[in-house]
Amino acid sequence: MTARFPRCMAWAVLAACLAMMRPAAPAPGQTPGTPIQLAAKADADNALYAMTLEAFFPGEKRGVPKNLNLYLARREGRWVAAIGTPTVQGRPVWNTAIMLVDPAGLAVKDGRVAGTALVTLVPDPWVPLDQKARVATVAIDAAATPTGGADPVAALAGTWKSRVPGDAAELAAATLEAAREGKLVGGLKPSQDLNLADVDVQMAIYNLVPGQTGENYHRRRALSLGVKAGKVVSARLGQMDIRHNAYDYVVIDTPEGMEVTQDGIKGTVSFSTDTLDGGQATFTLALAGVRVAAWMAGTWKGKVVHADGKEEPREGFFRANLRTGAYESAEAKDARPWFAAVKDFRAPAPGEHPRLFFRKADLAELKRRAETPDGKKIVARLRQLLNGSDGESMPSSYNPAKQAYEKNTFRAAPGAYSISHAAGFGFLYQLSGDRKYADLARQCVEKAWAGQRNFDDRYAWVAPGGELRAGPSIGWYAVAYDLCYDAWDDAFRRKVALAIQNYDGRGGGEWNKDEGITLAKMVLTPRQGPGSNHFGAVVGGCGLAVLAIQGDPGADKDLLGKYAGVLERQVVRHLSAGWGNGGYYKEGWGASTVGTQGGFLCFLQALKTAAGRDYLNVERLNASYVTLVPRCLMLIGPPAVLPYRSNMGGTYGSAEFHRERDGFSHGGHFSEGFGAIADRFKPALLWTYNHIVEPDAARRDFDTCSLYPHRPMLALINWPTFQGIEEKNPAEVMPRTSADHLYDYFVFRNGWNGPDDIVTTVLINYPDGTKPRDVLVWGLGTRNPFGEPKRGAKVTHYAAGADGSGTLTAGDFALAVDYSRASGADALLISVGGGTPKTDAKAGDKVKVQTVAAGRTTYSVMTLAARAGGHPEVRAEGDGLAVGKQTVKFENGRFILGVFAPAK
Repeated sequence: MTARFPRCMAWAVLAACLAMMRPAAPAPGQTPGTPIQLAAKADADNALYAMTLEAFFPGEKRGVPKNLNLYLARREGRWVAAIGTPTVQGRPVWNTAIMLVDPAGLAVKDGRVAGTALVTLVPDPWVPLDQKARVATVAIDAAATPTGGADPVAALAGTWKSRVPGDAAELAAATLEAAREGKLVGGLKPSQDLNLADVDVQMAIYNLVPGQTGENYHRRRALSLGVKAGKVVSARLGQMDIRHNAYDYVVIDTPEGMEVTQDGIKGTVSFSTDTLDGGQATFTLALAGVRVAAWMAGTWKGKVVHADGKEEPREGFFRANLRTGAYESAEAKDARPWFAAVKDFRAPAPGEHPRLFFRKADLAELKRRAETPDGKKIVARLRQLLNGSDGESMPSSYNPAKQAYEKNTFRAAPGAYSISHAAGFGFLYQLSGDRKYADLARQCVEKAWAGQRNFDDRYAWVAPGGELRAGPSIGWYAVAYDLCYDAWDDAFRRKVALAIQNYDGRGGGEWNKDEGITLAKMVLTPRQGPGSNHFGAVVGGCGLAVLAIQGDPGADKDLLGKYAGVLERQVVRHLSAGWGNGGYYKEGWGASTVGTQGGFLCFLQALKTAAGRDYLNVERLNASYVTLVPRCLMLIGPPAVLPYRSNMGGTYGSAEFHRERDGFSHGGHFSEGFGAIADRFKPALLWTYNHIVEPDAARRDFDTCSLYPHRPMLALINWPTFQGIEEKNPAEVMPRTSADHLYDYFVFRNGWNGPDDIVTTVLINYPDGTKPRDVLVWGLGTRNPFGEPKRGAKVTHYAAGADGSGTLTAGDFALAVDYSRASGADALLISVGGGTPKTDAKAGDKVKVQTVAAGRTTYSVMTLAARAGGHPEVRAEGDGLAVGKQTVKFENGRFILGVFAPAK
């Protein structure tokens, strides 16, 4: 890199900091805003100094030197704040922390900046490995050259020299060197006066939470302080995942006397939260930090008081970003319970089994079902999957893989060994009472302990391919324990219970990198948070495992009780921070099923049966909507497809749902799903399966098309027809619209009448990388993008219609969806502020798009019409539109439809 100022990386990073002031993904109740504006002053004693110390850190990253950027704020001839970022083009090159800088030894005189700055090299959770903060002494000598009124007002060029304490080996391990020197480039900008009228300070508190963990990032917590007119008006505490995403915010007491000024923050905050050992503790922290531009960095010092009264001093660092728009606590206040107590529930006694999916009192009914024509079909499929034929012997084939991700020629067929074979044999034992099936289940468990892998070799008891695979693996062996408990001898039962409780999958990990997987780590400190598809699978699988053995002879009652409490809190986190309240998932549709199928949905069902906690039949729809929105509200067909969005790769899924039903994570959406939705919605989901997913009655397999034996088991337990529940058109059972307020995701459907149904979806607060971002209008066999709303715009209006119509406003974007047919078309869509809409190349004359000006507004209009010549004329009428018998007005930024019946 040359010393020419226009290439100064510090300015590039600063510009990005100021221009991108919204979160990558919205936090609950948080609306991203506009950039914080800096006032315009321009002289050497009132300026923002930016300096790039080229190649400050040894080595290169992605072929470029590892720089350190310094930002120093100067007011009335003195330094008031300073920080540093180890980044190149905004990407971390040493770690992700913000460095503290003491510029007191730097002088500005005669057109030069010279002297010594002290830079605290703050550890983040990963770098340096020893987590030691070191203070670098940096000598700076740079000349300032005026730019003749350009921006920046002056360029800086010079040299730097650093000294870092420590011996050579210690510094090498920290990727540092004792002495380095290099070029300095930079410049001066106007001073940084900040409008504190309405901002949110979003902190990452490092090294906060005590307890055991091998991963320091688990010790972080997110702290959000809402500031209005310079006063803290709200406070929230949240979790942070491995990707730095904040989630699971809870409102805490607003700190009194917290000072937030132009140059930093100072004050005390208190709160209670979980420790990494699963206990509760109260934290009191004194924060002291400095601000430059939209960054803040500082230190915290305080104490932790554990539940037993023991006090522990702790201290560390924090970093923060400032966003416009203070969080206001009232926005997210929702006191509705997450679960209801199951009526007349009786907790399982120690050693009482089965308990997870049914109790002994339910067994007679299951045996009755097994003798019905449908039941016989399901049991026959179970037997086929167990050994390729009749289920009377061990599996017919085994994957020879010795580790996850092994490349071999093995191809699975019915009868191939899987992690749920033991459970499948256990279910046959329950139905027949014949202990030979429990013995086959035992042999399957013992093979797993000996290293036998699932036909998808990522799933295994020994060295699974990461926590994502470990959770469901131990979960389904725990189901076998639950089903075979009465048939296994006491010694083996205890052996299995302890193997689950003390599960150690070390040696396993993503791509065979040893992650030190244990049950304790998966429960207390999972590697991923709710925004990752891994989370639900880990929580669900571990939840089944803990419920299966809790309270049994030989198991640790207190330990498992603690695990159970933590896992239920994780359920709520998944339903409120990964999934939104209207059924959208952060990573999109394909990845969402990885986190729900084979584990999480089954855990929700087991909580109802084994713990008496019903997360489904409650006022909150979060849990039911995990299944109902993507599998009923959005599904069109046959063949079954859905308007697909994702921020993950193509291997995670596609719009073609009908092709993606035979895997572990892409399967069981109905056999498992019927056990994880509210009773009132089951007729609608059944209708969807019968008419969209499998309309040919002769081919209906009760969603057992995958090779996993647990799917027929759950089909016999969960299929609604066995309970006397008949299908109903979803329009009779559920709304035709949904609104997800975490991601501002909206669905509008005209009904469930056949392949020509029309579904419109809108996503506004989409996570990074989400595609497509357009309004999607799918119907009449076409797939049409209808312009792109501005990301993160605040939703100020939403109205849902009884027929699936609706209106929506977010920032400058407004949309009207009209299914009333008053226009003469099957669907009429009108928008402003969403860019130019397009049509499906295969749409033919079914879809028409046009632009119509009326008054001072230009409208984008799309009509869908199944019949030839069905597109009505769109006429300007004053400032609005007239389309057939429908009138459209646009007032105060929102659409008003003349023919519109609000949803009840």
